[in-house]
Amino acid sequence: MSLLSMLSLGKSKPKTMIKQISVTDAHELVLAGRTTLIDVRKLAEWNETGRPQGSHGVTLQDEDFFEKVLKIMGGDKTQPIAFTCRTGGRSSEAAERAKAVGHTDISNVEGGFLAWSAAKLPVDQGPF
Repeated sequence: MSLLSMLSLGKSKPKTMIKQISVTDAHELVLAGRTTLIDVRKLAEWNETGRPQGSHGVTLQDEDFFEKVLKIMGGDKTQPIAFTCRTGGRSSEAAERAKAVGHTDISNVEGGFLAWSAAKLPVDQGPF
């Protein structure tokens, strides 16, 4: 082991992990006020299907995506946040990007809105 690596022992920041959570767990966490759920789909999708109850809509492609997310989070990147989309692809991307900009408690909702709907969980209806 090099001297440099020995000096840095114990000083590394804990790695941020992206948790995979079920739609049921996401719903329960939102109801309990223990996470903020962000639906990253587009406005047309929200208007067509609704959004998971209690979620915030911030389209992943928005130029100011993380500014909007941070505003919802009260400026605190340590607060728990979960991302959802239609099936889990865009929300996985959002979670990775959140990790890259310093969010530390991140979850991805497995199966997205299709799984939410299949589980017959409540939906907020638009227009949004």
